Amino acid sequence: MVTKKNDMTDKVKKWINDGRNPGIAHWHGALEATMASFAPYLQPGRLIPVHSLDKSAYSIFKELYTVLDLCPDTLAAFIPSGMAGVLYPPAAIDSLRRIHKDNKSVMLLCRQPGENTRILSAEISKEAWKPGVDLFEEGALLGSYEFDSSADCIRELPKLVRTHLWRKEKWTAANYADYTLNWFNRVVATGRSDAPVQPDFSYIHSPVLMNFSDVDAIFKLIYAVAAGQFQEIDFREKVKPDLAEDDDEANRHRFIEGRMLGMLNLLRDSQAVDFSAFTARENEQFKDAFTEAVQKLGRFLLSLG
Repeated sequence: MVTKKNDMTDKVKKWINDGRNPGIAHWHGALEATMASFAPYLQPGRLIPVHSLDKSAYSIFKELYTVLDLCPDTLAAFIPSGMAGVLYPPAAIDSLRRIHKDNKSVMLLCRQPGENTRILSAEISKEAWKPGVDLFEEGALLGSYEFDSSADCIRELPKLVRTHLWRKEKWTAANYADYTLNWFNRVVATGRSDAPVQPDFSYIHSPVLMNFSDVDAIFKLIYAVAAGQFQEIDFREKVKPDLAEDDDEANRHRFIEGRMLGMLNLLRDSQAVDFSAFTARENEQFKDAFTEAVQKLGRFLLSLG
């Protein structure tokens, strides 16, 4: 990603010299520079807000966070109304303006990694008079999509991201692992078992991707999500009261079992795993793996202090 202002200026000049519309080239350059400024705060494969969220923006973010199905290396920035007025297309391309200046903008920017300059810009504010999506590459407008409402735009965004920003290179084992983890983190964080996922890229839906058995896939995923939660300071502060009264191994294990059972219910409700199809042998393996995961997570939680 371009990080230096001079580099971006040179790119915009090159695009214009190559025959691109100057207004569109400058607007694409501004979006690129904005994403570059957010880069230190973004996490590949996850939608990240780049400013504090008020109640209205949070409701939009929560819905978008649930439905937005990202590749494990795609960067996505949620720009809430707290940054209203920061990003507007230049007057030369006023046709791309989707919200009046006196209203609060809420935007999504998504970008492919590396030197590829394709970027998706979506105006999803409920106050937008023309909510929609614009796609840019090499200083040119690839296409625009307009919707009757912010809700309609959000509903269609996963399809547009999948069509225009999905990873075309061969996926690695790490890509499958990250994609699956990001999906289930969304499910657990929101309690929404209907969060979209591409089963052919998720090792919990398709364990063969990583040569896992169904049981191995289940507990690899649950351990990864639980361990990630335990490492978050805010989470540890919230669970202290649950553990403080009787902070011994049995209490920790009861707490962890409760968390794991909740995750297993979400896996069942999402239809990622058909537990009813398990053989007797798989059920025994499941019981052993559950006990082992509880003990392992217990030791991990204890190590965090």
